[in-house]
Amino acid sequence: MPLLDVIQAVCQRTNVPIPSSVLGTTDPLWTQMLHLLEEEGHDLSERGEWQALTNEATFVTLAAESQGAMTSIATNGFRSVKLDPHNNTIWDRTNRLPVLGPLSADEWQTRKALLSSGPRYVWRIRGGLLIINPAPLAGAILAFEYLSKNWILGADGTTYKQYFTLDTDTILLPEELVIMGLRWRWKKEKGLEYAEDFNTYQEQVKDALGRDGGKRTLSMDNEGRDRSARPGIFVPQYNFPL
Repeated sequence: MPLLDVIQAVCQRTNVPIPSSVLGTTDPLWTQMLHLLEEEGHDLSERGEWQALTNEATFVTLAAESQGAMTSIATNGFRSVKLDPHNNTIWDRTNRLPVLGPLSADEWQTRKALLSSGPRYVWRIRGGLLIINPAPLAGAILAFEYLSKNWILGADGTTYKQYFTLDTDTILLPEELVIMGLRWRWKKEKGLEYAEDFNTYQEQVKDALGRDGGKRTLSMDNEGRDRSARPGIFVPQYNFPL
């Protein structure tokens, strides 16, 4: 939903004048709403692992422990690596093995002190750099999914960003949540009663996160604990010769 449409919708619901444009205006009302909307977007984008903000990064390994800055590897506004329950997150597609991690500070320092270097790669992010031990051979392809802090899609349809520059910039987060979030924030700033709006918003955010992107069936037995791929002979389910 475009920036202008969101603010117009909130204005209609709160019975205040409706703007024909927002960016570049000198009207303090629209300027305040713009900044509150950006505040809402930043906060909501960090509330969970939204599928709209999930990206995939692939890169070719260097023959060094440091593989470079995460912002250079995951180029669309890197926020965090998306972790699954078993931490099988980064995969070596060349050797078809998971890269284990992320290691804690203690685990990493223990590994370095004991001069243990394998046989499996492990990873950690430190100082904004992706570091892998043992240092991999150059040329392997590694891949992982990550969450982006860029919750806005530019009007050109290709530029992702954190702040609005055009009225036609599109919000990637659920539009109804953004409208509800802006509404209670604006009421709060104006000293109006906002508790009921805020509580409804909180419940809607929880519900949306519970449905976003689809969820796996929870298993209470050992069979369903780990379905990740492991080295070995692979036989496709329901599709093997007799």
